[in-house]
Amino acid sequence: MPRYSFRVFSTLAIVSFFAGCSNYQLGTSSKLTITTLHVAPVKMVALVPQAEPIISTQLRTAFIQDGRLTLENYAAAADATLSVTIHDYYREVGTVRPGDTGLARKFIVTLTAEATLTDNRSGEDFFTARKMIVKRDVYTDSGQQQAEYQILPLLAEDLAAKASHAVLDTW
Repeated sequence: MPRYSFRVFSTLAIVSFFAGCSNYQLGTSSKLTITTLHVAPVKMVALVPQAEPIISTQLRTAFIQDGRLTLENYAAAADATLSVTIHDYYREVGTVRPGDTGLARKFIVTLTAEATLTDNRSGEDFFTARKMIVKRDVYTDSGQQQAEYQILPLLAEDLAAKASHAVLDTW
């Protein structure tokens, strides 16, 4: 009797597992209203040297890796254009050195940007001036300037992830 009930239970469990998973869809189920995107060069209001190409590259890379949109080199060829403006870049003292409280050991670097997604077909905006803030910790053991330069690609990657979610997720 125990073998029979085990077989019945196992069969029911397997059948219910496959029945429950038969309609599962990997990825997002929402249909995008655009299929092609132009990522405009990043505009800098904040003074961050050499940041434009790094941030622009990370933005494009984020959309390429996602794969749901095709990137176009020109706005006229794309369904929509993403424009990103960097407004602010600042650092706050996170931790001071134990021997000298006047020297910082760790800074919290914050990058503030706004993104606008414009429909090139109608000229209307999908969203306007959506604020995005990314933060990273910078340790100054090898010098503050070098540490901030090394953290810039990571800030750009975080910003690109937020921008791609803003464009690709349901509004």
